Amino acid sequence: MKAGKPKPLPRVQGVEMLRSLLLAALALSALAVRAAQRVTVEQLRQCLAQQQAARESDAEAALQLSSLELSERLTGETLARLKSEFHPGEKTIEELELLADLSAFFDPPAPELPQKAAPDAVAQQEMLREATNFATNTLAHLPDFLATRTTFNYEDMPVLTDDSSFQSGLHPVGSSVREVAYRKGLEFSSGAPSARAAGAPAAAAPSLSSAGEFGPILATVMTDSAQGNVTWNHWEQTPDGPAAVFSYGVPQEASHYKIDFCCSRNPVTRTMDSYHGTPAYRGTITVDPSTGAVLRLTLEADLETLVPPEHFALVVQYGEVEISGDSLICPLESAAIFRAVIEARKRTWNVIHINHASFTNYRRFGSTAKIVPDAAAR
Repeated sequence: MKAGKPKPLPRVQGVEMLRSLLLAALALSALAVRAAQRVTVEQLRQCLAQQQAARESDAEAALQLSSLELSERLTGETLARLKSEFHPGEKTIEELELLADLSAFFDPPAPELPQKAAPDAVAQQEMLREATNFATNTLAHLPDFLATRTTFNYEDMPVLTDDSSFQSGLHPVGSSVREVAYRKGLEFSSGAPSARAAGAPAAAAPSLSSAGEFGPILATVMTDSAQGNVTWNHWEQTPDGPAAVFSYGVPQEASHYKIDFCCSRNPVTRTMDSYHGTPAYRGTITVDPSTGAVLRLTLEADLETLVPPEHFALVVQYGEVEISGDSLICPLESAAIFRAVIEARKRTWNVIHINHASFTNYRRFGSTAKIVPDAAAR
């Protein structure tokens, strides 16, 4: 398989995805991937305990985790506890974080959910009104600021050669650090990755890139979901107490979530994929019941009309950050996931791209000046 120039994947309302072919050299080092074994979060914890008792190396533990698939969400709080309990190595931590990203669209394990009665219909509607106000007004009027966006990109692509065919396995393909500016309700990103620390690997072209987490995506979802179907789902525990989780579904006729997908060459069928429209989508909205602030958003859009059928999903985690002494709700992390299933050589192959981004180093956007008296200047 020859290396190719990255091809465009869907542009999804501030989300641009690039499909790239694997480098030929990757085929020399990739390992065949075993069928994924579905496990619960508790079974994952038991697996880590067994690895620790057996004194498995970081590489051995990571390889074993790469064959697992969670049936429940691995929350950030539980992930932090697992790291603290077992002190896994760098490769194992990377696999745990990928498991967390891929499980982000499931509910947490039942024992982690608060045993609390659902609010009545009036209270639910009030929470949703406050959440809509947060998305369309509060976020739109955040002060001008800068933040650092650090992105890690992963892929799992089929490797097809003359004498061998196998999945590459989910593996890192690049990283980048960019400055994000938020000015007058609009989000801007630097056009190129910033320089990484000395000795760090150069950033590769990302297989998945995203933007719009600071408001446009959330505002669109809240506006569209009001015309669709929003229902109560469950209470969910957060460090600050129970949060309200609502499920939503947006039909195609009410959707303003734009996807522009043009002229992407399928590396296996060698056909050109194309899609332009506003598809139906669904997801969950997690709301702080006391303030209406949206703490978490998930979105899943199925592109079943495409050949092959494709699936795009996005999760954004919001939380408090301090900017010049003010406490504001802003994005903390996001994960964008693109999947496709293709047929080749009488086999079914999975294509997965993951883009995990974290937002740090928030600070006020502006400039300072220092006036030096003439006497001091001489």
